[in-house]
Amino acid sequence: MEIDIKTAARMLGTSEATLRRWARQGKIPTAEKFETYVFRKEDLCKWARERNIPLIDDSVIKSPTVEIKEIPLSECMIRGKVFFGIRGETPEDVIAVASRLIPLPNTVDRKLLLDRLLQREALASTGIGNGIAVPHPRYPIEDIPAGGMITTCFLEKEIDFHAIDNQPVFVLFIILSPDTKTHLRILSRLSFCLKDNGFIQFLRQQPSPEALFEKVHNIEQKINRSDDRNKRNIILP
Repeated sequence: MEIDIKTAARMLGTSEATLRRWARQGKIPTAEKFETYVFRKEDLCKWARERNIPLIDDSVIKSPTVEIKEIPLSECMIRGKVFFGIRGETPEDVIAVASRLIPLPNTVDRKLLLDRLLQREALASTGIGNGIAVPHPRYPIEDIPAGGMITTCFLEKEIDFHAIDNQPVFVLFIILSPDTKTHLRILSRLSFCLKDNGFIQFLRQQPSPEALFEKVHNIEQKINRSDDRNKRNIILP
């Protein structure tokens, strides 16, 4: 039986940050899944017994299912703000500059954030094609506001991100989320926008923040109407 890091931390009576550190250091049996850590309950119990660590019975823990706050994609972008003229010669350069501009809560460690962004970039390019890159940390950042945020960064000049289509990148959408479910939801909605060639051309004009937010809002309204139609078309047994 797999359990998430929140449940494992509660069972061990420790913080999620400590558990992540143990996992990175190989001190506790775990596996990576969707860029976060998961644990087999049997392995965790055995590991704790061998170290005489008392476990809190997960049956007395409230359901680990947490209500995920969903906010519009345009609101995620408003939170993260839009920046222009980001300078750099390499992906690492522009990510480092952008990371200093993101409007973060005071409790978020900027150095840790940058390290996680660069770790993810080192695994594989976040250049997804058409001049777009979507940098994001390998693991969620706990103190990011519920619902997540996107910081949009237009580069001063195009940069080779080793993207899948070999096109240089002109804009970054840096996704920050407090949990994996939020990250996947934001990525799904953003991907829908980026499938529209008209939207890509719109981005190449480096629109004002207000125009960008309005454009994304209008696209997301189409997504919502499509979702509503699909729900109405479901035939119940």
